[in-house]
Amino acid sequence: MTWSYDAIAEVYATDMGQSMAFDDIGWYRGFCAQQRGAVLELGCGTGRILLELLAAGLDVSGADRSLPMLRRLRADAAARGLDARVLQTDLHALALRGRFATILLPYSLITYLTDVHVAAEILAGLQPLLVAQGCVVLDAFVPQPVESFSDFRLDYRRPHGDGLLERHKRITANTDGTNRIQRWYRVLGGDSQLREEFRTDETIRPYARTQLLALAAEAGYRVEREVHDYSDAAAGAPTRFLTLVLRR
Repeated sequence: MTWSYDAIAEVYATDMGQSMAFDDIGWYRGFCAQQRGAVLELGCGTGRILLELLAAGLDVSGADRSLPMLRRLRADAAARGLDARVLQTDLHALALRGRFATILLPYSLITYLTDVHVAAEILAGLQPLLVAQGCVVLDAFVPQPVESFSDFRLDYRRPHGDGLLERHKRITANTDGTNRIQRWYRVLGGDSQLREEFRTDETIRPYARTQLLALAAEAGYRVEREVHDYSDAAAGAPTRFLTLVLRR
């Protein structure tokens, strides 16, 4: 079966890229600049974050499972005159060399690791890639109540190229705490005629704060900081994203 992000590579900027309501890029940019040293972004996709870090002069490399996403990243980097260092690899079998001051797992990447113990093993396996004072930045959306529905419901209709992108979604809340998310995309031309449609199907595990803390402890990290909605201001209520800065 085609990996969901292979299917959406050419619409990602309009789709997931426009769905982030906060300036996560600005926060990552500032944090990595303060941390200094080389940065590794796991799940870098089409470069929504990575290209902005590169443009800011940071020493950043990326890794992603999806070759179509990386092709899009390289093309966009070239158009901006940026030299993007990226590698196709899977979180479950990382084939990486080098040492990094900061390793980013942004935009709720952790939720795609649905087995908690496997997630802890993968986090622990990042430690040899860190310099002595290096850190892992773990980002996750704050879980919200989820109810299953059997029909595909319209998520949004957005301008895309010279036409529109529609996304419909169906959610199944599984008994093991994971959620199955099926999405149906329709690309429309300027004349509203259907140009392309495709579907994706993925299962994620939302992680509550207590679960993230337990995950970090199992992987051998201490939590240095907690950040809510990519702001160093005191947490408000309610928040949508939690970011943990982890040290060995």
